[in-house]
Amino acid sequence: MFINTFKYSPEDVSCKLCTEYVKKLGCTALHCPWLAERIEAGVVGYQEAVMETFRFDRRLYRRLRLLIKHFPGSLWSNEQHERRMQTTNAAQGYRRRRNTNGYYAAMYLLTANDDIQRRTANCFCRGGIEFEYAVLRDISPHNYALYMSARDLYSKTTAVTVEDLSDPEIIDPEALRLIVNATLIARYGLAAFQIKERGAEHGC
Repeated sequence: MFINTFKYSPEDVSCKLCTEYVKKLGCTALHCPWLAERIEAGVVGYQEAVMETFRFDRRLYRRLRLLIKHFPGSLWSNEQHERRMQTTNAAQGYRRRRNTNGYYAAMYLLTANDDIQRRTANCFCRGGIEFEYAVLRDISPHNYALYMSARDLYSKTTAVTVEDLSDPEIIDPEALRLIVNATLIARYGLAAFQIKERGAEHGC
């Protein structure tokens, strides 16, 4: 059995090697066609990743600008968040068909704090995540937003809408940050954790 251990390096994803790059003009693409590979190589900033993932929407744009401005340099809330997810991931083991990007994105949200982890611990099963096992009674609005977003990212549903994300009374700033970060994980996999820098300003 051959196991592919290849990982992109910054040299592999140089923009000058791209077919969309023109010597005198630079990049001519409206959207980067190789963003996932560049994220894996660790050369994409948070701003570019977010703005490429969440295409322009007037309702959400202002909140995303603030999110980018205050990016702390990591997708994790804190060390405890990272530890909770790593512990959960190790306990569940690896199953190729189960451990999708959506699975990791949901796990990221469901381990964001102690309360939501306790409420959803029984949801993680051998075959995937069974959201109906969650304990939702008296759950906070913050954690309910994380729970619903985790279910959306895992099941590819749209219970949490752009309108919800745009409204701070529905999705508080911390919940929005976590949901945006989880969306990056769902789109680009665990390589999203390579994003360490905010990136170019571009008016933000």
